Amino acid sequence: MTTDLWTLFDSTKPWTANAERTWHHYKRAAEVKACRTRFYYLARQAEVPPLDRIVVIAQPFRKDRRSMPDVAACYPTVKAAIDGIVDAGVIPNDSPKHLIGLVFMTPEVIGTEGLCVRVAGPTHPIHDLFRNLADRA
Repeated sequence: MTTDLWTLFDSTKPWTANAERTWHHYKRAAEVKACRTRFYYLARQAEVPPLDRIVVIAQPFRKDRRSMPDVAACYPTVKAAIDGIVDAGVIPNDSPKHLIGLVFMTPEVIGTEGLCVRVAGPTHPIHDLFRNLADRA
């Protein structure tokens, strides 16, 4: 049984929402474009197939415990990563029909900076959790 999970790791330190607020719009555009391009290539390299719907699980990795970010502080980076995954043809767009869930894991200290984005396909068990939550709404 396949678990329908692909791991994309970018060794560039993810930026946070707080940092992004201080940037000039040209710098933000350049950072988004670079991240989007990296995740396009990471998705292609991992051979993530075209899927109807996915759940994205994001986890920043840190070099050390100094200045640990809050959970989901790297949201702008993850949004750019998702756009790169869309560009790679994994899902048609990031609407709620195709991106049914986004999970942020706590930052983990592993001795290097980076962002790990896991793409869970429709047969992965995490989809059951999101379907159950949607049924309660």
